Amino acid sequence: MEFLKKIASFIPRPLRNRYVLTGLLFLVWILLFDPINVVDWIQERMQLRRLQQEQRQLEQQIDATTREVESFTHPDSLVKIARERFYFTGSGEEIFLVEE
Repeated sequence: MEFLKKIASFIPRPLRNRYVLTGLLFLVWILLFDPINVVDWIQERMQLRRLQQEQRQLEQQIDATTREVESFTHPDSLVKIARERFYFTGSGEEIFLVEE
């Protein structure tokens, strides 16, 4: 009995109230052990932000690819792309590759 009194002397007075203690235990339970707890919620928010960033990057890549595909419809741009990327030449032309 004296042991419990010694332990109780270390606990602050407001925490000795059973309603406050019950409320604190409920709050800890909700924050940590509930299926929708704070830790999981924060991790899901971080994952959502990463996925939104990835979505923006993919949309930019889609836009760039769409512009590139649209450029293939013009015959002059097809010739330019064939010469730059695939080193196509016309008759009587030579290619000189300069490495930097």
